[in-house]
Amino acid sequence: MRLSEKYDVPERLALLYDFVNSLDRRRYVEEGKPHVGSDELATAAQLSAWMSAHSLQTRAVSAREHESALRLRDRLRDFLRGGPGEDGRATEAANALGEIAAAFPLVVGMGQNGRVSLQPQSGSSSLGLVLAQFFALDAWHDLHRLKMCPSDECEWVFFDRSKPGNRRWCSSTRCGNREKTRAYRERHRSSR
Repeated sequence: MRLSEKYDVPERLALLYDFVNSLDRRRYVEEGKPHVGSDELATAAQLSAWMSAHSLQTRAVSAREHESALRLRDRLRDFLRGGPGEDGRATEAANALGEIAAAFPLVVGMGQNGRVSLQPQSGSSSLGLVLAQFFALDAWHDLHRLKMCPSDECEWVFFDRSKPGNRRWCSSTRCGNREKTRAYRERHRSSR
């Protein structure tokens, strides 16, 4: 099962969601069991399999394409870590994302039902569809809802479905509770 299906992510951003979360850096213990992170795109063969599973392509991925895909994922995650904003770090992340995006050119095409859409340029990587979903999310004014959990133990990218769009944690019962408990303990330690 794809992550986007497991977490009931809207289809319009499922590919983007699955791509940025193909790197699982979560490292916490829950109910006595440590979570073991993973990287679904660690090798070119794994990237090929991932792309095939997501109906992007069936041919093998070259080492150069693999490197570009990892850089794209890292730049997207860096951008989402800071969130869209005006501070220097967000601007730097946006500029870095813009640089790698040039390796995945998009063109205007006709999508399903005669709708205009962005498609990878002929001969370029079909991973450009990840950027097309990223662009569409911004065009729908929902980019601020795609966030990275600020917990150092998590960094999971989640889609904020709350009405005001102000969720901070991927899960208030897990990461939110852990961070609030740590802050509480720290306050009481320093008050002694």
